[in-house]
Amino acid sequence: MACYLIAGASGYTGARFAQRLLAQGHKVRGLVRDAEEPSVADLAARGMVVWTGDITQAETLVGIAEHVDYVYNLTSCSILSNGTVRRTFVEGNQNLIAAASRARSVRSYLFTSNTAPYGDGGDSLISEDAPVVPLSPFGEVMAEAERTIMELVRRHHFPAMILRVGTIYGPDRDPIDAVRNGTITLFGDGRNFVPHIHIDDLLTVLELTPQAGVPGAIYNVVDDEPLRQFEIYSEIRQRLGMIPPRTFSREVALQSGIDPSIVSQLSASVRASNARLRHDFVIDLQYPSMRAWVDAQLGVAQELSIGA
Repeated sequence: MACYLIAGASGYTGARFAQRLLAQGHKVRGLVRDAEEPSVADLAARGMVVWTGDITQAETLVGIAEHVDYVYNLTSCSILSNGTVRRTFVEGNQNLIAAASRARSVRSYLFTSNTAPYGDGGDSLISEDAPVVPLSPFGEVMAEAERTIMELVRRHHFPAMILRVGTIYGPDRDPIDAVRNGTITLFGDGRNFVPHIHIDDLLTVLELTPQAGVPGAIYNVVDDEPLRQFEIYSEIRQRLGMIPPRTFSREVALQSGIDPSIVSQLSASVRASNARLRHDFVIDLQYPSMRAWVDAQLGVAQELSIGA
């Protein structure tokens, strides 16, 4: 069995991934900032070794990767955290990679990025080789973090991989609940593509990456069927017996004081392809489309019968 280090082990993805690895008998070391969180206590009870520290503070990471085989940087940060975003994703990766390099046992390093570096690709199908043209400060930081990692790959043959993860959904992050609660807002005309991935499929990808992923590669971790925002949320609302969703122009959103990074992220169109992921990982997704999740929660939609 292998030894895994998970930075962000108390987060939505990190905690679930730690649970999966522990259940399989692997050793897990979890980097967390608050060891008193209930999720951390639960993981510790399951056998996770808790390392209290801060990815932005290099001195708290000394020795953290000793005897570790695989390092996963699954940290997250609010898009509104301003300077904290760069410290977390750029300086944080630098600090964690330095610790991994000193350990000399690490066989692979994985960073979960997102699709913000692509900017807005319109209706074009976007592969990992597409130009990086971020539209927001958040996207620029993510692009810088990726460049930092790839430079270490090129210069020092560091065994890193980057996963550009789509919008994660599943239990406790259910888009159906968001529609019911009225917390979904569509900026622009809603025709933008937003990539998605179910948490169970993401966990499977994370599990397979050390063996199936190619060091130095970038992978779009998204499902098989890109959907336009208005399309999927209109379908959910229709099946819940609600009226179609309202849309708000980018101009109205900006004039109302909503952070430009938020508006850019929610209105950008990223029709991401997962062809490279499917080729290298030889994976069949449990939820190849968000429609599969909606059907599982609301029942399969009945097609209208037309004719005599």
